[in-house]
Amino acid sequence: MTKKLLNIFCLVMAVVLAAAFCACESGTPKVTVTFYESDGVTAIKQVEVKSGETIEQPELTKEGYDIQGFYATPALLVPFDFTQAITEDTSVFVAWKSNKVDERPWMLAGSLRGYPENSWGRIWPQDDFLLTKSADAFNTFTIEVNLYNGDEFKIAVIGEGYAWDNTASIDASHLADKSENAVLVGGGNVFDTGANIKVTQDGFYRLTLVTDAEELALCSLSYEYLHEADAPQEIQYDMKLWASFNDWAGQDMTRNGDDLIWYCEADVPAGGEFGVKNCATDAWYSSPDGNIVIAEEGHYMFFIELELVDGVPTLKGEIVAAAPNYYVVGTCGNGAWAGDANAENTNYMMVAQDDGTYALTVTFTEADTADWTNGQVAFKCVYGCAGRVANEFWFGAEDGNNIMVDVGTYTIVLDPATGVVTVNEAE
Repeated sequence: MTKKLLNIFCLVMAVVLAAAFCACESGTPKVTVTFYESDGVTAIKQVEVKSGETIEQPELTKEGYDIQGFYATPALLVPFDFTQAITEDTSVFVAWKSNKVDERPWMLAGSLRGYPENSWGRIWPQDDFLLTKSADAFNTFTIEVNLYNGDEFKIAVIGEGYAWDNTASIDASHLADKSENAVLVGGGNVFDTGANIKVTQDGFYRLTLVTDAEELALCSLSYEYLHEADAPQEIQYDMKLWASFNDWAGQDMTRNGDDLIWYCEADVPAGGEFGVKNCATDAWYSSPDGNIVIAEEGHYMFFIELELVDGVPTLKGEIVAAAPNYYVVGTCGNGAWAGDANAENTNYMMVAQDDGTYALTVTFTEADTADWTNGQVAFKCVYGCAGRVANEFWFGAEDGNNIMVDVGTYTIVLDPATGVVTVNEAE
Protein backbone atom coordinates (compact mmCIF):
# COMPACT_ATOMS: atom_id res chain seq x y z
CA MET A 1 0.00 0.00 0.00
CA THR A 2 1.32 3.39 -1.02
CA LYS A 3 1.85 6.07 1.56
CA LYS A 4 -0.97 8.08 0.05
CA LEU A 5 -3.42 5.21 0.29
CA LEU A 6 -2.31 4.50 3.88
CA ASN A 7 -3.06 8.09 4.86
CA ILE A 8 -6.49 7.89 3.23
CA PHE A 9 -7.21 4.61 5.09
CA CYS A 10 -6.22 6.10 8.46
CA LEU A 11 -8.38 9.14 7.82
CA VAL A 12 -11.39 6.97 7.00
CA MET A 13 -10.89 4.86 10.13
CA ALA A 14 -10.63 7.98 12.28
CA VAL A 15 -13.92 9.23 10.87
CA VAL A 16 -15.56 5.85 11.50
CA LEU A 17 -14.30 5.70 15.09
CA ALA A 18 -15.37 9.28 15.77
CA ALA A 19 -18.82 8.53 14.42
CA ALA A 20 -19.04 5.42 16.58
CA PHE A 21 -17.91 7.39 19.62
CA CYS A 22 -20.49 10.10 18.93
CA ALA A 23 -23.14 7.43 18.53
CA CYS A 24 -22.25 5.99 21.94
CA GLU A 25 -22.27 9.47 23.43
CA SER A 26 -25.66 10.30 21.96
CA GLY A 27 -27.04 6.95 23.15
CA THR A 28 -26.24 7.54 26.88
CA PRO A 29 -29.28 9.10 28.59
CA LYS A 30 -28.87 12.00 30.97
CA VAL A 31 -30.64 12.58 34.24
CA THR A 32 -31.23 15.73 36.27
CA VAL A 33 -30.18 16.28 39.85
CA THR A 34 -32.06 19.14 41.52
CA PHE A 35 -30.81 20.72 44.73
CA TYR A 36 -33.63 22.09 46.89
CA GLU A 37 -33.93 24.13 50.04
CA SER A 38 -35.12 22.03 52.98
CA ASP A 39 -38.68 23.18 52.26
CA GLY A 40 -38.61 20.72 49.37
CA VAL A 41 -40.01 23.34 46.97
CA THR A 42 -37.42 26.03 46.35
CA ALA A 43 -34.89 24.85 43.74
CA ILE A 44 -31.33 26.13 44.21
CA LYS A 45 -29.47 24.46 41.38
CA GLN A 46 -29.92 21.83 38.65
CA VAL A 47 -27.17 19.64 37.24
CA GLU A 48 -27.33 17.16 34.35
CA VAL A 49 -25.24 14.00 34.54
CA LYS A 50 -25.01 10.85 32.49
CA SER A 51 -27.04 7.98 33.87
CA GLY A 52 -24.81 5.73 35.95
CA GLU A 53 -22.37 8.44 36.97
CA THR A 54 -21.94 10.10 40.35
CA ILE A 55 -22.18 13.78 41.14
CA GLU A 56 -19.89 15.98 43.20
CA GLN A 57 -21.03 18.24 46.01
CA PRO A 58 -21.74 21.65 44.52
CA GLU A 59 -20.26 24.89 45.83
CA LEU A 60 -23.27 26.74 47.25
CA THR A 61 -23.42 29.85 49.37
CA LYS A 62 -26.11 31.66 51.33
CA GLU A 63 -25.60 34.78 53.36
CA GLY A 64 -25.80 34.14 57.09
CA TYR A 65 -25.59 30.37 56.71
CA ASP A 66 -23.12 27.53 56.29
CA ILE A 67 -23.89 24.22 54.64
CA GLN A 68 -24.49 21.60 57.30
CA GLY A 69 -25.07 18.75 54.87
CA PHE A 70 -26.95 17.29 51.91
CA TYR A 71 -29.90 14.96 52.48
CA ALA A 72 -32.11 12.54 50.57
CA THR A 73 -35.34 13.80 52.17
CA PRO A 74 -36.59 17.23 53.21
CA ALA A 75 -36.79 15.98 56.82
CA LEU A 76 -32.97 16.19 56.78
CA LEU A 77 -32.55 12.83 58.50
CA VAL A 78 -31.03 10.61 55.76
CA PRO A 79 -27.71 11.92 54.33
CA PHE A 80 -27.41 11.92 50.55
CA ASP A 81 -24.78 9.47 49.28
CA PHE A 82 -22.58 11.23 46.70
CA THR A 83 -20.75 7.96 45.96
CA GLN A 84 -23.85 6.25 44.59
CA ALA A 85 -24.50 6.26 40.84
CA ILE A 86 -27.38 8.45 39.62
CA THR A 87 -29.77 6.51 37.35
CA GLU A 88 -32.87 8.72 37.43
CA ASP A 89 -33.92 12.27 38.12
CA THR A 90 -32.99 12.90 41.74
CA SER A 91 -33.76 15.47 44.42
CA VAL A 92 -31.17 16.55 46.98
CA PHE A 93 -32.06 18.73 49.95
CA VAL A 94 -29.62 21.23 51.35
CA ALA A 95 -29.38 21.80 55.09
CA TRP A 96 -28.21 25.31 55.92
CA LYS A 97 -26.92 25.84 59.43
CA SER A 98 -27.74 29.30 60.66
CA ASN A 99 -25.07 31.61 62.03
CA LYS A 100 -27.69 33.09 64.37
CA VAL A 101 -26.91 32.73 68.08
CA ASP A 102 -29.41 30.50 69.92
CA GLU A 103 -30.53 32.22 73.13
CA ARG A 104 -33.35 29.81 73.99
CA PRO A 105 -33.49 28.25 77.51
CA TRP A 106 -33.19 24.50 76.81
CA MET A 107 -34.45 22.34 79.66
CA LEU A 108 -34.32 18.66 80.56
CA ALA A 109 -37.83 17.29 81.11
CA GLY A 110 -38.96 13.74 81.70
CA SER A 111 -39.86 10.85 83.94
CA LEU A 112 -36.55 10.62 85.82
CA ARG A 113 -35.93 8.34 88.79
CA GLY A 114 -33.12 10.58 90.01
CA TYR A 115 -35.23 13.73 89.82
CA PRO A 116 -38.90 12.88 90.46
CA GLU A 117 -39.63 16.56 91.12
CA ASN A 118 -38.88 17.30 87.45
CA SER A 119 -42.10 15.59 86.37
CA TRP A 120 -41.77 16.41 82.68
CA GLY A 121 -40.83 20.02 83.30
CA ARG A 122 -43.81 20.94 85.44
CA ILE A 123 -41.62 22.35 88.23
CA TRP A 124 -40.70 26.03 88.52
CA PRO A 125 -38.20 27.58 88.79
CA GLN A 126 -36.42 25.25 86.41
CA ASP A 127 -32.79 26.31 86.98
CA ASP A 128 -31.65 22.86 88.16
CA PHE A 129 -32.65 21.35 84.83
CA LEU A 130 -31.52 24.08 82.44
CA LEU A 131 -28.69 23.18 80.09
CA THR A 132 -25.61 25.40 80.36
CA LYS A 133 -24.48 27.26 77.25
CA SER A 134 -20.87 26.56 76.28
CA ALA A 135 -18.51 29.52 76.03
CA ASP A 136 -16.16 27.60 73.73
CA ALA A 137 -18.51 26.03 71.17
CA PHE A 138 -21.16 27.72 69.02
CA ASN A 139 -24.79 27.05 70.00
CA THR A 140 -23.76 24.19 72.25
CA PHE A 141 -25.51 23.38 75.54
CA THR A 142 -24.63 20.79 78.19
CA ILE A 143 -25.96 19.25 81.37
CA GLU A 144 -24.59 16.51 83.65
CA VAL A 145 -27.23 14.25 85.19
CA ASN A 146 -27.88 10.87 86.76
CA LEU A 147 -29.87 8.71 84.35
CA TYR A 148 -31.31 5.27 85.07
CA ASN A 149 -32.48 2.38 82.95
CA GLY A 150 -36.13 3.05 82.10
CA ASP A 151 -35.93 6.85 82.36
CA GLU A 152 -37.56 8.77 79.51
CA PHE A 153 -37.02 12.41 78.62
CA LYS A 154 -36.87 15.18 76.06
CA ILE A 155 -35.04 18.49 76.03
CA ALA A 156 -37.31 21.43 75.33
CA VAL A 157 -37.94 25.12 75.78
CA ILE A 158 -40.44 25.30 78.65
CA GLY A 159 -41.71 28.52 80.16
CA GLU A 160 -43.38 29.39 83.45
CA GLY A 161 -46.74 27.70 83.95
CA TYR A 162 -45.59 24.61 82.01
CA ALA A 163 -45.63 26.47 78.69
CA TRP A 164 -44.08 23.76 76.51
CA ASP A 165 -42.85 25.01 73.12
CA ASN A 166 -43.57 22.11 70.75
CA THR A 167 -41.59 23.85 68.01
CA ALA A 168 -38.47 23.59 70.19
CA SER A 169 -38.46 20.04 71.51
CA ILE A 170 -35.55 17.62 71.17
CA ASP A 171 -36.75 14.01 70.87
CA ALA A 172 -35.33 10.65 69.77
CA SER A 173 -35.08 11.75 66.14
CA HIS A 174 -32.31 14.18 67.17
CA LEU A 175 -30.01 11.56 68.70
CA ALA A 176 -26.55 11.70 67.15
CA ASP A 177 -25.91 8.01 67.89
CA LYS A 178 -28.58 5.75 66.41
CA SER A 179 -26.50 2.56 66.50
CA GLU A 180 -27.63 -0.72 68.06
CA ASN A 181 -25.26 -0.23 70.99
CA ALA A 182 -26.47 3.26 71.86
CA VAL A 183 -27.43 3.91 75.49
CA LEU A 184 -30.00 6.56 74.59
CA VAL A 185 -32.59 5.20 72.17
CA GLY A 186 -35.99 5.97 70.71
CA GLY A 187 -39.00 3.83 69.93
CA GLY A 188 -39.34 1.18 67.24
CA ASN A 189 -38.09 3.71 64.69
CA VAL A 190 -35.68 6.28 66.08
CA PHE A 191 -36.32 8.46 63.04
CA ASP A 192 -39.89 9.07 64.22
CA THR A 193 -40.25 12.59 65.52
CA GLY A 194 -42.04 12.96 68.83
CA ALA A 195 -40.65 9.76 70.40
CA ASN A 196 -39.29 10.08 73.94
CA ILE A 197 -35.58 9.49 74.47
CA LYS A 198 -35.22 6.30 76.53
CA VAL A 199 -32.32 5.35 78.79
CA THR A 200 -31.04 1.75 78.71
CA GLN A 201 -28.11 1.91 81.14
CA ASP A 202 -27.62 3.55 84.54
CA GLY A 203 -24.92 6.19 84.69
CA PHE A 204 -23.90 9.76 85.30
CA TYR A 205 -23.88 11.37 81.85
CA ARG A 206 -22.96 14.60 80.15
CA LEU A 207 -25.62 15.46 77.56
CA THR A 208 -24.48 17.80 74.78
CA LEU A 209 -27.02 19.56 72.61
CA VAL A 210 -25.84 21.36 69.47
CA THR A 211 -28.64 23.51 68.12
CA ASP A 212 -29.58 25.49 65.07
CA ALA A 213 -31.44 28.67 65.95
CA GLU A 214 -33.80 28.32 62.97
CA GLU A 215 -34.04 24.66 61.93
CA LEU A 216 -35.09 22.14 64.61
CA ALA A 217 -34.18 19.17 62.41
CA LEU A 218 -30.53 20.26 62.48
CA CYS A 219 -30.30 20.06 66.27
CA SER A 220 -28.29 17.09 67.53
CA LEU A 221 -28.03 15.46 70.96
CA SER A 222 -25.02 13.37 72.00
CA TYR A 223 -23.96 11.91 75.34
CA GLU A 224 -20.86 10.89 77.29
CA TYR A 225 -20.78 8.37 80.15
CA LEU A 226 -18.80 9.91 83.02
CA HIS A 227 -19.16 7.45 85.93
CA GLU A 228 -21.66 5.34 87.87
CA ALA A 229 -24.96 6.97 88.79
CA ASP A 230 -25.77 8.00 92.35
CA ALA A 231 -28.42 6.02 94.20
CA PRO A 232 -31.83 7.21 92.98
CA GLN A 233 -34.16 9.06 95.31
CA GLU A 234 -36.89 7.10 97.03
CA ILE A 235 -40.07 7.17 94.98
CA GLN A 236 -42.82 9.26 96.53
CA TYR A 237 -46.50 8.35 96.25
CA ASP A 238 -49.60 10.47 96.67
CA MET A 239 -52.23 8.44 94.85
CA LYS A 240 -55.60 10.00 94.11
CA LEU A 241 -58.66 8.88 92.18
CA TRP A 242 -58.84 11.55 89.48
CA ALA A 243 -62.31 11.67 88.00
CA SER A 244 -65.10 13.65 86.43
CA PHE A 245 -67.26 12.84 89.44
CA ASN A 246 -64.84 14.61 91.80
CA ASP A 247 -64.41 17.55 89.41
CA TRP A 248 -60.93 16.28 88.47
CA ALA A 249 -59.72 17.50 91.87
CA GLY A 250 -58.66 14.09 93.14
CA GLN A 251 -59.84 11.82 95.96
CA ASP A 252 -57.29 10.32 98.36
CA MET A 253 -56.60 6.61 98.02
CA THR A 254 -55.39 4.45 100.92
CA ARG A 255 -52.23 2.38 100.54
CA ASN A 256 -52.57 -1.30 101.33
CA GLY A 257 -49.72 -1.79 103.78
CA ASP A 258 -46.30 -1.73 102.12
CA ASP A 259 -47.63 -3.14 98.86
CA LEU A 260 -47.91 -0.95 95.78
CA ILE A 261 -51.69 -1.20 96.05
CA TRP A 262 -54.12 1.63 96.76
CA TYR A 263 -57.91 1.68 97.11
CA CYS A 264 -60.92 3.90 97.79
CA GLU A 265 -64.69 4.01 97.26
CA ALA A 266 -66.88 6.46 95.39
CA ASP A 267 -70.35 6.94 93.93
CA VAL A 268 -70.13 7.07 90.14
CA PRO A 269 -72.73 8.63 87.82
CA ALA A 270 -73.46 7.12 84.43
CA GLY A 271 -70.56 7.77 82.06
CA GLY A 272 -68.22 8.72 84.90
CA GLU A 273 -64.64 9.09 83.66
CA PHE A 274 -61.66 8.34 85.86
CA GLY A 275 -58.02 7.43 86.20
CA VAL A 276 -55.48 7.51 89.03
CA LYS A 277 -52.83 10.17 89.46
CA ASN A 278 -49.70 10.09 91.59
CA CYS A 279 -49.71 13.73 92.64
CA ALA A 280 -46.16 13.40 93.99
CA THR A 281 -44.80 12.86 90.48
CA ASP A 282 -47.74 13.73 88.19
CA ALA A 283 -47.68 10.17 86.82
CA TRP A 284 -51.05 9.22 85.30
CA TYR A 285 -52.58 5.74 85.21
CA SER A 286 -55.73 4.67 83.41
CA SER A 287 -56.32 1.71 81.08
CA PRO A 288 -53.38 -0.35 79.77
CA ASP A 289 -53.75 1.38 76.40
CA GLY A 290 -53.61 4.80 78.06
CA ASN A 291 -57.24 5.74 77.43
CA ILE A 292 -59.38 7.17 80.19
CA VAL A 293 -61.75 4.71 81.92
CA ILE A 294 -65.53 5.12 81.75
CA ALA A 295 -67.90 3.43 84.22
CA GLU A 296 -71.64 2.87 84.53
CA GLU A 297 -73.67 4.34 87.37
CA GLY A 298 -73.19 2.76 90.79
CA HIS A 299 -71.19 2.62 94.00
CA TYR A 300 -67.68 1.40 93.30
CA MET A 301 -64.59 0.26 95.09
CA PHE A 302 -61.37 1.06 93.25
CA PHE A 303 -58.05 -0.77 93.44
CA ILE A 304 -54.85 0.09 91.62
CA GLU A 305 -51.66 -1.97 91.74
CA LEU A 306 -48.27 -0.80 90.48
CA GLU A 307 -45.02 -2.64 89.84
CA LEU A 308 -41.51 -1.32 89.38
CA VAL A 309 -40.31 -1.85 85.82
CA ASP A 310 -36.67 -0.77 85.53
CA GLY A 311 -37.29 1.26 88.67
CA VAL A 312 -40.32 3.06 87.22
CA PRO A 313 -43.78 2.61 88.86
CA THR A 314 -45.90 1.01 86.15
CA LEU A 315 -49.55 -0.03 86.11
CA LYS A 316 -49.90 -3.77 86.80
CA GLY A 317 -52.97 -5.16 85.10
CA GLU A 318 -56.05 -2.94 85.02
CA ILE A 319 -57.51 -0.56 87.57
CA VAL A 320 -60.21 -2.52 89.40
CA ALA A 321 -63.56 -0.75 89.59
CA ALA A 322 -66.53 -2.81 90.77
CA ALA A 323 -69.38 -2.86 93.27
CA PRO A 324 -68.04 -4.06 96.67
CA ASN A 325 -69.76 -6.48 98.99
CA TYR A 326 -69.21 -8.64 102.08
CA TYR A 327 -68.23 -12.28 101.54
CA VAL A 328 -67.30 -15.38 103.51
CA VAL A 329 -64.01 -16.67 102.14
CA GLY A 330 -61.51 -19.32 103.16
CA THR A 331 -61.07 -23.03 102.51
CA CYS A 332 -64.76 -23.04 101.64
CA GLY A 333 -66.13 -22.48 98.16
CA ASN A 334 -63.32 -22.20 95.65
CA GLY A 335 -60.74 -21.86 98.41
CA ALA A 336 -59.46 -18.73 96.68
CA TRP A 337 -59.71 -16.55 99.78
CA ALA A 338 -59.54 -12.90 98.54
CA GLY A 339 -60.15 -14.19 95.02
CA ASP A 340 -63.62 -15.30 96.12
CA ALA A 341 -64.63 -11.70 96.90
CA ASN A 342 -66.33 -11.25 93.55
CA ALA A 343 -69.86 -10.73 92.28
CA GLU A 344 -70.06 -14.24 90.78
CA ASN A 345 -69.57 -15.88 94.18
CA THR A 346 -73.25 -15.48 95.16
CA ASN A 347 -73.29 -18.57 97.41
CA TYR A 348 -70.90 -16.88 99.84
CA MET A 349 -72.12 -13.28 99.47
CA MET A 350 -73.41 -11.89 102.76
CA VAL A 351 -76.78 -10.12 102.91
CA ALA A 352 -77.39 -6.72 104.52
CA GLN A 353 -79.67 -6.79 107.60
CA ASP A 354 -81.92 -4.04 108.97
CA ASP A 355 -79.62 -3.49 111.95
CA GLY A 356 -76.60 -2.71 109.77
CA THR A 357 -75.01 -6.14 110.05
CA TYR A 358 -74.40 -8.65 107.28
CA ALA A 359 -75.37 -12.31 107.51
CA LEU A 360 -75.02 -15.59 105.63
CA THR A 361 -76.46 -19.02 106.36
CA VAL A 362 -74.26 -21.65 104.77
CA THR A 363 -73.67 -25.38 104.91
CA PHE A 364 -70.03 -26.46 105.08
CA THR A 365 -69.17 -29.94 103.83
CA GLU A 366 -66.03 -32.07 103.77
CA ALA A 367 -65.21 -30.42 100.44
CA ASP A 368 -64.79 -27.13 102.31
CA THR A 369 -61.94 -28.43 104.46
CA ALA A 370 -58.22 -28.55 103.70
CA ASP A 371 -55.30 -30.80 104.60
CA TRP A 372 -53.97 -28.34 107.20
CA THR A 373 -57.32 -27.72 108.97
CA ASN A 374 -57.62 -31.16 110.64
CA GLY A 375 -61.07 -31.74 109.18
CA GLN A 376 -62.38 -28.25 109.95
CA VAL A 377 -63.36 -25.30 107.80
CA ALA A 378 -61.24 -22.13 108.02
CA PHE A 379 -62.76 -18.80 107.00
CA LYS A 380 -62.99 -15.05 107.50
CA CYS A 381 -65.44 -12.35 106.43
CA VAL A 382 -64.12 -9.79 103.97
CA TYR A 383 -65.21 -6.66 102.14
CA GLY A 384 -64.03 -6.23 98.58
CA CYS A 385 -64.68 -6.68 94.89
CA ALA A 386 -63.32 -8.39 91.78
CA GLY A 387 -61.04 -10.60 93.84
CA ARG A 388 -59.49 -7.72 95.77
CA VAL A 389 -59.60 -7.16 99.53
CA ALA A 390 -57.73 -4.43 101.40
CA ASN A 391 -55.83 -5.42 104.55
CA GLU A 392 -58.25 -3.58 106.85
CA PHE A 393 -61.28 -5.46 105.50
CA TRP A 394 -60.44 -8.94 106.83
CA PHE A 395 -62.62 -9.93 109.81
CA GLY A 396 -61.92 -13.15 111.75
CA ALA A 397 -61.58 -14.39 115.30
CA GLU A 398 -60.88 -12.00 118.18
CA ASP A 399 -57.16 -12.69 117.92
CA GLY A 400 -57.23 -11.93 114.20
CA ASN A 401 -56.76 -15.53 113.15
CA ASN A 402 -59.07 -17.62 110.99
CA ILE A 403 -62.39 -18.78 112.40
CA MET A 404 -62.38 -22.59 112.59
CA VAL A 405 -65.61 -24.64 112.60
CA ASP A 406 -66.63 -28.25 112.06
CA VAL A 407 -68.58 -29.36 109.03
CA GLY A 408 -72.22 -28.29 109.40
CA THR A 409 -74.74 -25.52 108.80
CA TYR A 410 -74.08 -22.06 110.31
CA THR A 411 -75.40 -18.54 110.38
CA ILE A 412 -72.47 -16.13 110.18
CA VAL A 413 -73.03 -12.48 111.16
CA LEU A 414 -70.57 -9.60 110.67
CA ASP A 415 -70.95 -6.23 112.31
CA PRO A 416 -68.84 -3.85 110.12
CA ALA A 417 -68.99 -1.15 112.78
CA THR A 418 -67.07 -3.28 115.28
CA GLY A 419 -65.49 -5.91 113.04
CA VAL A 420 -66.97 -8.65 115.23
CA VAL A 421 -67.99 -11.94 113.58
CA THR A 422 -70.43 -14.28 115.36
CA VAL A 423 -71.06 -17.85 114.29
CA ASN A 424 -74.15 -19.82 115.35
CA GLU A 425 -75.24 -23.29 114.32
CA ALA A 426 -78.39 -23.00 112.23
CA GLU A 427 -81.52 -24.75 113.45
